[in-house]
Amino acid sequence: MGHLWLLGTWGLWGLLLCAADPRTGDSKIIPKVTEIIPKYGSINGATRLTIKGEGFAQANQFNYGVEDAELGSSVQLVSSFRSFSCDVERDASHSTQITCYTRAMPEDSYTVRVSVDGVPITENNTCQGHIRSRACSFYVKSFKTPTIRSITPLSGTPGTLITIQGRIFTDVYGSNTALSSNGKNVRILRVYIGGMPCELLIPQSDNLYGLKLDDPSGDLGSMICKTTGTYIGHHNVSFILDSDYGRSFPQKMAYFISSLNKISMFQTYAEVTAISPSRGSIQGGTMITISGRFFDQTDFPVRVLVGAEYFHIVFGSGLDAFPTAPLQ
Repeated sequence: MGHLWLLGTWGLWGLLLCAADPRTGDSKIIPKVTEIIPKYGSINGATRLTIKGEGFAQANQFNYGVEDAELGSSVQLVSSFRSFSCDVERDASHSTQITCYTRAMPEDSYTVRVSVDGVPITENNTCQGHIRSRACSFYVKSFKTPTIRSITPLSGTPGTLITIQGRIFTDVYGSNTALSSNGKNVRILRVYIGGMPCELLIPQSDNLYGLKLDDPSGDLGSMICKTTGTYIGHHNVSFILDSDYGRSFPQKMAYFISSLNKISMFQTYAEVTAISPSRGSIQGGTMITISGRFFDQTDFPVRVLVGAEYFHIVFGSGLDAFPTAPLQ
Protein backbone atom coordinates (compact mmCIF):
# COMPACT_ATOMS: atom_id res chain seq x y z
CA MET A 1 0.00 0.00 0.00
CA GLY A 2 2.87 2.33 0.90
CA HIS A 3 4.54 1.65 -2.44
CA LEU A 4 1.35 2.56 -4.32
CA TRP A 5 1.07 5.85 -2.43
CA LEU A 6 4.72 6.66 -3.17
CA LEU A 7 4.33 5.92 -6.91
CA GLY A 8 1.21 8.06 -7.05
CA THR A 9 2.98 10.96 -5.33
CA TRP A 10 5.97 10.84 -7.72
CA GLY A 11 3.62 10.62 -10.72
CA LEU A 12 1.74 13.74 -9.62
CA TRP A 13 5.03 15.57 -8.96
CA GLY A 14 6.25 14.66 -12.43
CA LEU A 15 3.11 16.06 -14.05
CA LEU A 16 3.51 19.32 -12.13
CA LEU A 17 7.14 19.65 -13.28
CA CYS A 18 6.16 19.07 -16.92
CA ALA A 19 3.44 21.70 -16.68
CA ALA A 20 5.93 24.20 -15.29
CA ASP A 21 8.69 23.40 -17.81
CA PRO A 22 8.72 26.11 -20.56
CA ARG A 23 10.29 23.62 -22.95
CA THR A 24 7.17 21.49 -23.15
CA GLY A 25 5.00 21.78 -26.23
CA ASP A 26 1.91 22.99 -24.32
CA SER A 27 3.55 26.20 -23.08
CA LYS A 28 2.67 29.34 -25.05
CA ILE A 29 5.20 32.14 -25.52
CA ILE A 30 3.73 35.58 -24.91
CA PRO A 31 4.37 37.73 -28.03
CA LYS A 32 6.81 40.57 -27.41
CA VAL A 33 8.48 43.28 -29.51
CA THR A 34 12.04 44.22 -28.54
CA GLU A 35 13.39 46.35 -31.40
CA ILE A 36 12.79 47.79 -34.86
CA ILE A 37 15.60 48.45 -37.37
CA PRO A 38 16.56 50.59 -39.22
CA LYS A 39 15.55 53.76 -37.44
CA TYR A 40 15.12 55.98 -40.51
CA GLY A 41 13.47 55.71 -43.91
CA SER A 42 12.10 57.42 -47.02
CA ILE A 43 8.94 59.53 -47.18
CA ASN A 44 8.08 57.58 -50.35
CA GLY A 45 8.14 54.15 -48.70
CA ALA A 46 9.88 50.87 -49.64
CA THR A 47 12.16 50.95 -46.58
CA ARG A 48 12.73 47.37 -45.42
CA LEU A 49 12.06 47.10 -41.67
CA THR A 50 13.05 44.25 -39.39
CA ILE A 51 11.06 43.88 -36.17
CA LYS A 52 12.65 41.67 -33.53
CA GLY A 53 10.94 39.90 -30.67
CA GLU A 54 9.31 36.56 -29.91
CA GLY A 55 5.98 34.80 -30.23
CA PHE A 56 5.34 36.07 -33.76
CA ALA A 57 3.55 33.95 -36.36
CA GLN A 58 5.53 31.35 -38.25
CA ALA A 59 5.76 31.69 -42.04
CA ASN A 60 3.17 28.92 -42.51
CA GLN A 61 0.66 30.67 -40.24
CA PHE A 62 0.03 33.64 -42.51
CA ASN A 63 -3.24 34.60 -44.14
CA TYR A 64 -3.83 32.79 -47.42
CA GLY A 65 -7.53 33.56 -47.91
CA VAL A 66 -10.55 35.53 -46.84
CA GLU A 67 -11.51 32.99 -44.18
CA ASP A 68 -8.12 33.38 -42.49
CA ALA A 69 -7.89 37.16 -42.84
CA GLU A 70 -6.45 37.68 -39.35
CA LEU A 71 -3.93 34.85 -39.35
CA GLY A 72 -0.26 35.76 -39.16
CA SER A 73 1.62 38.84 -38.04
CA SER A 74 0.59 42.35 -39.07
CA VAL A 75 2.38 45.65 -38.48
CA GLN A 76 1.15 49.21 -38.09
CA LEU A 77 3.34 52.32 -37.86
CA VAL A 78 1.56 54.86 -35.67
CA SER A 79 2.26 58.57 -35.16
CA SER A 80 0.39 61.09 -33.04
CA PHE A 81 -2.05 61.77 -35.89
CA ARG A 82 -2.13 58.80 -38.28
CA SER A 83 -1.43 55.12 -38.83
CA PHE A 84 0.01 53.21 -41.80
CA SER A 85 0.31 49.52 -42.57
CA CYS A 86 3.75 48.03 -43.11
CA ASP A 87 3.48 45.27 -45.73
CA VAL A 88 4.80 42.03 -44.23
CA GLU A 89 7.10 39.82 -46.29
CA ARG A 90 5.93 36.33 -45.31
CA ASP A 91 8.95 34.36 -46.49
CA ALA A 92 11.34 36.51 -44.44
CA SER A 93 9.23 36.45 -41.25
CA HIS A 94 9.13 33.86 -38.46
CA SER A 95 8.54 33.52 -34.73
CA THR A 96 11.33 35.92 -33.65
CA GLN A 97 11.45 38.32 -36.61
CA ILE A 98 9.05 40.18 -38.90
CA THR A 99 10.19 41.81 -42.14
CA CYS A 100 7.96 44.44 -43.72
CA TYR A 101 8.11 47.27 -46.26
CA THR A 102 6.91 50.76 -45.47
CA ARG A 103 4.41 52.69 -47.56
CA ALA A 104 4.64 56.37 -48.51
CA MET A 105 4.23 58.33 -45.28
CA PRO A 106 4.55 61.97 -44.19
CA GLU A 107 7.69 63.01 -42.39
CA ASP A 108 7.14 62.16 -38.72
CA SER A 109 8.14 59.79 -35.92
CA TYR A 110 6.23 56.49 -35.70
CA THR A 111 5.94 53.74 -33.11
CA VAL A 112 5.55 50.10 -34.10
CA ARG A 113 2.43 48.15 -33.17
CA VAL A 114 2.29 44.42 -33.97
CA SER A 115 -0.66 42.03 -33.97
CA VAL A 116 -0.41 38.24 -34.03
CA ASP A 117 -3.41 36.34 -35.40
CA GLY A 118 -5.52 39.48 -34.99
CA VAL A 119 -4.54 40.07 -31.33
CA PRO A 120 -2.49 43.26 -30.69
CA ILE A 121 0.66 42.89 -28.64
CA THR A 122 0.13 44.93 -25.49
CA GLU A 123 2.07 48.10 -24.72
CA ASN A 124 3.67 46.36 -21.72
CA ASN A 125 5.13 43.77 -24.10
CA THR A 126 6.35 46.34 -26.64
CA CYS A 127 9.88 47.42 -25.74
CA GLN A 128 9.17 46.60 -22.08
CA GLY A 129 6.37 49.15 -21.96
CA HIS A 130 8.46 51.97 -23.45
CA ILE A 131 6.64 52.07 -26.79
CA ARG A 132 7.99 55.52 -27.67
CA SER A 133 11.57 54.62 -26.91
CA ARG A 134 14.14 54.75 -29.70
CA ALA A 135 14.18 50.93 -29.79
CA CYS A 136 10.55 50.84 -30.97
CA SER A 137 10.52 54.04 -33.04
CA PHE A 138 10.88 54.66 -36.78
CA TYR A 139 11.60 58.10 -38.21
CA VAL A 140 10.49 59.10 -41.71
CA LYS A 141 12.80 61.88 -42.86
CA SER A 142 13.38 63.89 -46.03
CA PHE A 143 17.15 63.74 -45.52
CA LYS A 144 16.92 59.94 -45.85
CA THR A 145 14.82 60.13 -49.02
CA PRO A 146 16.42 59.70 -52.47
CA THR A 147 15.15 62.22 -55.02
CA ILE A 148 14.88 62.49 -58.81
CA ARG A 149 15.58 65.92 -60.26
CA SER A 150 15.50 65.16 -63.98
CA ILE A 151 15.11 62.43 -66.62
CA THR A 152 16.79 62.73 -70.03
CA PRO A 153 15.61 62.26 -72.69
CA LEU A 154 11.94 62.87 -71.95
CA SER A 155 10.75 60.38 -74.57
CA GLY A 156 11.90 57.45 -76.66
CA THR A 157 11.09 53.98 -77.90
CA PRO A 158 11.17 51.02 -75.47
CA GLY A 159 14.82 50.12 -74.95
CA THR A 160 15.98 53.75 -74.81
CA LEU A 161 18.82 54.57 -72.42
CA ILE A 162 17.70 57.21 -69.92
CA THR A 163 19.75 59.26 -67.47
CA ILE A 164 18.33 59.83 -63.97
CA GLN A 165 19.80 62.74 -62.02
CA GLY A 166 19.16 63.58 -58.39
CA ARG A 167 20.12 62.73 -54.84
CA ILE A 168 21.09 59.08 -55.30
CA PHE A 169 23.36 58.73 -52.19
CA THR A 170 25.53 55.96 -53.70
CA ASP A 171 27.52 54.80 -56.70
CA VAL A 172 27.12 51.11 -55.86
CA TYR A 173 24.70 48.65 -57.47
CA GLY A 174 24.38 45.07 -56.24
CA SER A 175 27.14 43.76 -53.98
CA ASN A 176 30.27 44.33 -56.04
CA THR A 177 31.65 46.96 -53.63
CA ALA A 178 31.47 47.16 -49.85
CA LEU A 179 31.00 50.94 -49.59
CA SER A 180 30.04 53.79 -51.85
CA SER A 181 32.83 56.24 -52.72
CA ASN A 182 31.26 58.73 -50.26
CA GLY A 183 31.66 56.20 -47.43
CA LYS A 184 27.98 55.26 -47.15
CA ASN A 185 27.02 51.60 -46.81
CA VAL A 186 24.08 51.74 -49.21
CA ARG A 187 23.31 50.18 -52.61
CA ILE A 188 20.85 50.65 -55.42
CA LEU A 189 18.50 47.66 -55.42
CA ARG A 190 16.18 48.32 -58.38
CA VAL A 191 15.19 50.97 -60.90
CA TYR A 192 11.68 51.09 -62.36
CA ILE A 193 10.05 52.77 -65.32
CA GLY A 194 6.32 52.33 -64.96
CA GLY A 195 5.93 48.80 -63.65
CA MET A 196 8.95 47.43 -65.54
CA PRO A 197 12.63 47.23 -64.58
CA CYS A 198 15.08 49.72 -66.00
CA GLU A 199 18.32 47.77 -66.39
CA LEU A 200 21.56 49.23 -65.00
CA LEU A 201 23.78 46.39 -66.20
CA ILE A 202 24.91 45.98 -69.81
CA PRO A 203 23.63 42.54 -70.97
CA GLN A 204 26.08 39.61 -70.68
CA SER A 205 28.50 41.69 -68.61
CA ASP A 206 29.15 43.04 -65.13
CA ASN A 207 29.54 46.58 -66.46
CA LEU A 208 27.10 49.38 -65.73
CA TYR A 209 25.73 51.76 -68.35
CA GLY A 210 26.68 54.55 -65.98
CA LEU A 211 26.52 55.28 -62.25
CA LYS A 212 28.42 58.08 -60.53
CA LEU A 213 28.31 60.72 -57.84
CA ASP A 214 28.90 64.33 -58.85
CA ASP A 215 31.29 64.70 -55.92
CA PRO A 216 33.07 61.72 -54.28
CA SER A 217 31.94 62.93 -50.86
CA GLY A 218 28.44 64.08 -51.85
CA ASP A 219 24.99 62.58 -52.36
CA LEU A 220 24.05 64.03 -55.76
CA GLY A 221 24.72 61.95 -58.84
CA SER A 222 23.33 60.21 -61.90
CA MET A 223 22.62 56.75 -63.25
CA ILE A 224 21.94 55.44 -66.75
CA CYS A 225 19.56 52.56 -67.33
CA LYS A 226 17.91 50.81 -70.27
CA THR A 227 14.12 50.79 -70.37
CA THR A 228 12.38 47.44 -70.82
CA GLY A 229 8.95 46.24 -71.90
CA THR A 230 6.90 47.20 -74.95
CA TYR A 231 4.25 49.47 -73.43
CA ILE A 232 3.64 52.72 -75.31
CA GLY A 233 2.46 55.59 -73.16
CA HIS A 234 3.33 57.62 -70.09
CA HIS A 235 5.63 56.39 -67.32
CA ASN A 236 6.82 57.41 -63.89
CA VAL A 237 10.40 56.56 -62.90
CA SER A 238 11.72 55.51 -59.49
CA PHE A 239 14.60 53.69 -57.82
CA ILE A 240 14.98 51.92 -54.49
CA LEU A 241 17.96 51.94 -52.12
CA ASP A 242 18.62 49.50 -49.29
CA SER A 243 19.63 50.30 -45.69
CA ASP A 244 17.73 53.19 -44.05
CA TYR A 245 16.65 54.85 -47.29
CA GLY A 246 13.97 53.40 -49.60
CA ARG A 247 12.09 54.57 -52.70
CA SER A 248 12.98 57.80 -54.49
CA PHE A 249 10.73 60.86 -54.44
CA PRO A 250 10.36 62.85 -57.68
CA GLN A 251 10.81 66.61 -57.52
CA LYS A 252 8.28 68.71 -59.43
CA MET A 253 10.85 69.63 -62.07
CA ALA A 254 11.11 65.92 -63.03
CA TYR A 255 7.59 66.01 -64.54
CA PHE A 256 6.35 67.38 -67.85
CA ILE A 257 2.96 67.65 -69.56
CA SER A 258 2.71 65.64 -72.76
CA SER A 259 0.84 66.51 -75.96
CA LEU A 260 -2.02 64.35 -74.63
CA ASN A 261 -2.20 66.60 -71.55
CA LYS A 262 -0.81 63.85 -69.31
CA ILE A 263 1.64 64.48 -66.45
CA SER A 264 4.58 62.15 -66.91
CA MET A 265 8.30 61.62 -66.28
CA PHE A 266 8.99 59.70 -69.49
CA GLN A 267 6.97 58.86 -72.58
CA THR A 268 7.46 55.94 -74.97
CA TYR A 269 6.38 55.98 -78.61
CA ALA A 270 6.18 53.55 -81.51
CA GLU A 271 8.66 53.54 -84.38
CA VAL A 272 7.73 53.50 -88.08
CA THR A 273 10.51 52.08 -90.25
CA ALA A 274 8.88 51.75 -93.68
CA ILE A 275 5.72 52.38 -95.71
CA SER A 276 4.88 50.37 -98.82
CA PRO A 277 3.93 51.23 -101.53
CA SER A 278 5.11 54.84 -101.61
CA ARG A 279 2.50 55.89 -104.20
CA GLY A 280 -1.22 55.39 -104.79
CA SER A 281 -4.36 56.62 -106.51
CA ILE A 282 -5.86 60.01 -105.75
CA GLN A 283 -9.21 58.20 -105.64
CA GLY A 284 -8.07 56.19 -102.63
CA GLY A 285 -8.46 52.51 -101.98
CA THR A 286 -4.72 51.82 -102.05
CA MET A 287 -3.68 49.21 -99.49
CA ILE A 288 -0.51 50.27 -97.70
CA THR A 289 1.71 48.34 -95.31
CA ILE A 290 3.34 50.17 -92.43
CA SER A 291 6.32 48.43 -90.88
CA GLY A 292 7.81 49.29 -87.52
CA ARG A 293 8.08 48.40 -83.85
CA PHE A 294 6.01 48.72 -80.70
CA PHE A 295 2.57 49.09 -82.23
CA ASP A 296 1.12 48.64 -78.76
CA GLN A 297 -2.65 48.83 -78.22
CA THR A 298 -2.79 48.53 -74.43
CA ASP A 299 -4.44 51.91 -73.84
CA PHE A 300 -5.97 52.75 -77.24
CA PRO A 301 -6.48 51.07 -80.61
CA VAL A 302 -3.82 51.97 -83.16
CA ARG A 303 -4.86 54.80 -85.47
CA VAL A 304 -3.23 55.58 -88.82
CA LEU A 305 -3.31 58.99 -90.50
CA VAL A 306 -1.90 59.78 -93.93
CA GLY A 307 -2.11 63.49 -94.46
CA ALA A 308 -5.30 64.36 -92.62
CA GLU A 309 -7.13 61.15 -93.43
CA TYR A 310 -7.74 58.25 -91.07
CA PHE A 311 -7.07 54.77 -92.43
CA HIS A 312 -8.90 51.57 -91.54
CA ILE A 313 -6.50 49.00 -90.12
CA VAL A 314 -7.06 45.61 -91.71
CA PHE A 315 -4.68 43.38 -89.80
CA GLY A 316 -1.08 42.96 -88.97
CA SER A 317 1.90 42.58 -86.76
CA GLY A 318 3.02 45.42 -88.94
CA LEU A 319 0.06 47.51 -90.09
CA ASP A 320 -1.90 46.96 -93.29
CA ALA A 321 -4.37 49.77 -93.86
CA PHE A 322 -6.55 51.47 -96.45
CA PRO A 323 -8.02 55.00 -96.38
CA THR A 324 -11.55 55.70 -95.19
CA ALA A 325 -11.97 58.24 -98.01
CA PRO A 326 -10.06 59.25 -101.17
CA LEU A 327 -6.91 61.25 -100.52
CA GLN A 328 -7.10 64.77 -101.93
